[in-house]
Amino acid sequence: MAVDFEQEGLLEGLEGPARQARLELLEKLAEDGVPLDELRTATEERRLPLVPVERVLGGGSARYSAEEIAEKTGVDRAFLDPLWRSLGMALADPDEKIYAQADLEAAERVKSFLDLGMPEAGILEISRVASRSMANLAASIGATFRDTYARAGDDEQTLALRYAEASKALTPMLGPMLEHILNVQQRSLIRQAAVDTAGLAAGEVLGAEELTFCFADLVGFTNLGESVAADELGAVAERLEEMAIEVSEPPVRLIKTIGDAVMLGSRDNDALLAAALRLVEAADGESDRFPQLKAGLARGEAVGRAGDWYGHPVNLASRITDVARPGSVLASDEVKDATEGDYNWSFAGARRIKGVDGEVKLFRCRPRDADRGTPVPRTPAAGNPSGG
Repeated sequence: MAVDFEQEGLLEGLEGPARQARLELLEKLAEDGVPLDELRTATEERRLPLVPVERVLGGGSARYSAEEIAEKTGVDRAFLDPLWRSLGMALADPDEKIYAQADLEAAERVKSFLDLGMPEAGILEISRVASRSMANLAASIGATFRDTYARAGDDEQTLALRYAEASKALTPMLGPMLEHILNVQQRSLIRQAAVDTAGLAAGEVLGAEELTFCFADLVGFTNLGESVAADELGAVAERLEEMAIEVSEPPVRLIKTIGDAVMLGSRDNDALLAAALRLVEAADGESDRFPQLKAGLARGEAVGRAGDWYGHPVNLASRITDVARPGSVLASDEVKDATEGDYNWSFAGARRIKGVDGEVKLFRCRPRDADRGTPVPRTPAAGNPSGG
């Protein structure tokens, strides 16, 4: 029985070609099996033209319940539920058919991981980290997709069809591309990995490791947000990430971005120190509209979990960054003592650092050929508080 979309209120507020385009899109989606409730929700949320793309990405129509997937794969529901939650998927009643063929195949792969001896806790950790990373990636892909395939004068049906066709063509290429990126990152980490031979006999892997960490912070970024447009502020943060990627050549790794700051780490103390100096210099080389950077480094034992690092040197590096001057690289004495390269070092005093017993000796580092004078903050341009 045909749905009267006008009576359902899904054509309200539209006239002429726009009304006809929505009607044809609704009829096509209903014919393809999209339930009326879903069409109503998508219309209310102004994402009706995106429903065809969602169906392309969804791996087909919903065919299985959680109980059926558990039965077919042999993966216990007690593990499947937290796994799906870690991926940001909605849970439903055990017998409600909300899962597609792609979900069944994913659960089959999880069963293979379990059969190969991977622990449930490890799989959940990988899933959580992947989900966080992929959420950012999906947002970036979505923005690029929108900017590429939207056209002035589009109606809803035209946009929906173009989006769906582009998704069908592009989606199969994303998997191999992401697999390659993952392999590149894994190779990079393996080259930097260390194995504790003494622990091998006990069946143990490396726990805490000695690394150097660096935080680099944009000076006055919060105040800058009050005087420039949001897109300009976002461009500043994006440029910081680009510069951090440029200096993070192995064995240095960009661990994460934190809005107006980046965190770098490396087992190679000199390599990270050189990267920090290049990063601060790169920021100084930007226009006066770009804030200066200040960087803090600390070295010691830390533990890596879920792609992040935890421990005293991580916290200390962050605290040192807080007290560094604009345009400077400030380091703990452990970093200075571990440095083998030829740099200009000057004692910056002993400071009490929150969370650290006693005073911490701090040293300012510059390249050997740099002026030994105190860094002078740039004179800020209008709307740029980078003078600190």
